[in-house]
This record gives sequence, structure tokens and C-alpha cells, in this order.
Amino acid sequence: MNKRLLIALAAVISVFVIGIVGASVLNLTGSDSAPGEAKTDAACATNMVVKTPVETEGHDQNSIVHMVITGNLTACVGQTLRAEIDMPNNAHVWAVRKITTETSGLTLNFNATNGDFYDGKPVPSNGDLIAAGNRVGPVLAKDFGLATITIAKSWE
Repeated sequence: MNKRLLIALAAVISVFVIGIVGASVLNLTGSDSAPGEAKTDAACATNMVVKTPVETEGHDQNSIVHMVITGNLTACVGQTLRAEIDMPNNAHVWAVRKITTETSGLTLNFNATNGDFYDGKPVPSNGDLIAAGNRVGPVLAKDFGLATITIAKSWE
């Protein structure tokens, strides 16, 4: 085969593999101030998109104040969504939301007074999750790591 054709084929395959790996995991580590977005399908959700827009406050002060999850969550009614964000020094923050009605999206807020994210791992209780710890305010974009969204009927 032609060497150029092999190089082009390898480049196309690597882009495809990167696209597959990045489709189900959101990683915003580093100092990139661009909004993060990832798309995947879950067992009960279709066309699920997770966005973490960055609020600009100045150099090294860009923060994330909310996480927006959109898609068809109709089949998720009665289930509980848990969002886990990796933070620096092996810390994590979590948000818990019970999906009680058919919806095409929800917003989880970072707010120290009335937000959805806590610095304690949620505690299972009677098959559901209860938030634990203290509420978390806006997170610096450079500190925002891997985001994992889990939707389940029962938690132990």
C-alpha cells in the first residue's frame, strides 16, 4: 500500500477511536476555559448531552456554576441520577436528583447556599440516595475534572 494512504487511514482511525472514547466521558482537567460537553446514551436515556458552561470572571478565575443534562429522560422516571465530579487532590463533589416526571433535561447548580452539589458522598437509604456533606459553590474550571453521571433504580 501507499505510505500516504496508510498514514491517512491511521489518522482517520485514531480520530474515530478518540470520538468513541470521548463520547461517554467528560473530562475538563487543565486550564482550558472552553465549555465542556459530552454526549452518550444511557440505559434509560437517549441523546443525553452533559454541558458545563464556563462563566468568565478573569484569568484563572473562570468558574462553572451549573451542569446542564439534556436528552430524553422519559424512561428514567422513578430513578435517581448521581453526578460525580473529580476535583484536585483526589477530592470529589456529588449531586443527587430523583427524576420524578418525564423530562428532557435538568440543571444541577454549584451554589454554597442552595445548590445541588455536596462535598460528601451520597448515602444510600432504602434503595435511594441522600445528599451528604456541605454544599459546594462555583468550581474553578481548572479544578473541574472527570464528570460521571449514573442513573439507577436502586442504590445500595
